[in-house]
Amino acid sequence: MLQLEVIGNLGNDAEIKEFGGKKYVSMNVAHSEKRKDGSDNTVWVSVLWYGEGGNLLQYLKKGAKVFLRGRLVPKAYLDKNNQVQCAVNMYANEVNLCGGKSESQAPVQDAQQHQAPAPQNGEDDLPF
Repeated sequence: MLQLEVIGNLGNDAEIKEFGGKKYVSMNVAHSEKRKDGSDNTVWVSVLWYGEGGNLLQYLKKGAKVFLRGRLVPKAYLDKNNQVQCAVNMYANEVNLCGGKSESQAPVQDAQQHQAPAPQNGEDDLPF
């Protein structure tokens, strides 16, 4: 099993979705790095987090900085030009908010970290 740790910003508000009768929090996280030539390299990670997010869900809004830990699930696919691409997907088992209060968010209090065990059965039935 490949473990992945990501620090990045949410590209959208987290949503609760249901697959196979189980609920997951779905979100996309962007991580950007500066290259030597000064350009940016941004990698998007699609994340599924088992459960309903508890008291953390209300803070998982577009732009929020998060730290995620979980299992890497890379998938190859063909793009619209019939070229092979690789998507970076993750089953998160730990989600933490990073940083303090932003102008658009309420204070985070004790809701900064939440861990949920990933389901062991049926993960291969999920959409990535």
